[in-house]
Amino acid sequence: MKKILSAACALICILSVNAEDVVIKSPEYIKGSIRNGQPAFPDSLVFDRNAREIVIPEIGMIGCLTEAGFKNLKKVTFEGDIDYVPGGLFNNDSIIEEIEFNGLVGHFDCTLVLHCPNLRRVVFHGPVSSTGGPGFAYDCLNLESVEFEGPVIEFGLGYFPDQLTPKLSGYTTKEALLNVYDENLTPSLKDYEGIEKTSASEGLKRLAQWQIEVLKTSTAGFMRSSAYEDAKVLLPVMERIDKSVAKELHEAMVLAWNETDDVKDMREILKASPSYASDTIVKPEFRYSPPSDSLLTLSRSYFNLDSIAGNGTDVDRIKNLLYWVHDNIRHDGSNGLAPGARNLINTYESAREAGCGYNCRALAICLTEALLAEGIPARYVTCESKHWDSDGDCHVICVAWSESLGKWIWVDPTFSAFVTDEHGTLLHPGEVRYRLQHDMPLVLNEDANWNHRSETTKDYYLDYYMAKNLYIMSVNSFNQSEPEGASEHSQGKFVALVPLESNYTNAHVITTDEDWFWQSPE
Repeated sequence: MKKILSAACALICILSVNAEDVVIKSPEYIKGSIRNGQPAFPDSLVFDRNAREIVIPEIGMIGCLTEAGFKNLKKVTFEGDIDYVPGGLFNNDSIIEEIEFNGLVGHFDCTLVLHCPNLRRVVFHGPVSSTGGPGFAYDCLNLESVEFEGPVIEFGLGYFPDQLTPKLSGYTTKEALLNVYDENLTPSLKDYEGIEKTSASEGLKRLAQWQIEVLKTSTAGFMRSSAYEDAKVLLPVMERIDKSVAKELHEAMVLAWNETDDVKDMREILKASPSYASDTIVKPEFRYSPPSDSLLTLSRSYFNLDSIAGNGTDVDRIKNLLYWVHDNIRHDGSNGLAPGARNLINTYESAREAGCGYNCRALAICLTEALLAEGIPARYVTCESKHWDSDGDCHVICVAWSESLGKWIWVDPTFSAFVTDEHGTLLHPGEVRYRLQHDMPLVLNEDANWNHRSETTKDYYLDYYMAKNLYIMSVNSFNQSEPEGASEHSQGKFVALVPLESNYTNAHVITTDEDWFWQSPE
């Protein structure tokens, strides 16, 4: 399932021309065009504030219409094609009753509509390249029908009772669905031998032409990635429907592949990474506070960490501390770090007092401190993507030194995760990175999870998320309680391991020396 971020309602700027007009202007979320020669947004869209129905012409994208300030709007019709529709198209709207798409839709995100008590019908008359995830609607008590009259390439929708749409029993589809999220809801027709003779063939040809336009447009941003993924599904079907269009689609895919990383999946980008090499730069010494350190002694006593770690093997003790941090400090990436000192006691107590969680960095710093307090050398590792300067997402995990194994091992408190090879040997991030690059087996522990609310799968966690974030790894040279932020003691330098030819600059020391980076703590 593609992971496409919804454009927030705030992306749309709405200005009043007079008391009776609504003017919707482009947020410039996508610079340039999604398709060559087609602006992502017209200069403006002007509507009567009191209109009961509005018609939107062909458009690249649009934001949240609820925020526009319509007083009586019951129906919206998208008359022409639209490349991208964000989640939250309507949110907390007690008036809207019907949404109609007459043209082609490139992609729409979930949740498209939420908290719309009078919404009754959403219909897509034209073909759709891809949809968002299972949650199409939420808290729409009178929503009776969601209809797809044209073909859909990636039908990512499902239906769950907790969507609070009691009158909606499913989705109505009339033509081919090439790839579906839930086979029980609607069977995929990807392999249907007679598809070229059905009415769906014309809609699929339209989608192929749309994908060709997007793939040839260098400014399409995330939409080019979406179009490429959909094109991989459509291409073998188009070979049966129209070989000339299939040839043109394939050529556009090759062009997009050669031009940028936009259309490559995360493992493909990682596989193309240049190698590491030893270097002669001046490097700091890696230091690890002993368990006798005053702050570590305080944490060990405060939480009775000796009891939590237990008396088993060093690997058992490492896992026990991993599970304890995961179970006691919830992950909430939107909440950042706890206010105050970046140590285990403050983060733990702040989470309890505020009833909240903190981000992956906070959890990793806490687990590192707990491990150090028990005499186990540990580091927190910031994992970033190749496009670190434009990708706002990264992930922070830990490594712990296993004396019995003579190596570092991966422990991630956010997902309660560790990784082994096919023989059960625990691995560190560098070893996982190598195996991802070379298609070697990797095994994620079966009880990996997020906040005990959802299972964490190997396909998502390693093949997608960490494949993206293992391009660059950085650590603190001095591992201790309060390793960063305001503190009364001296702190270390940040050291980044990067492949050759990397443009990374966000560390005190930048090295390509893999062996030095993963040296033992002794």
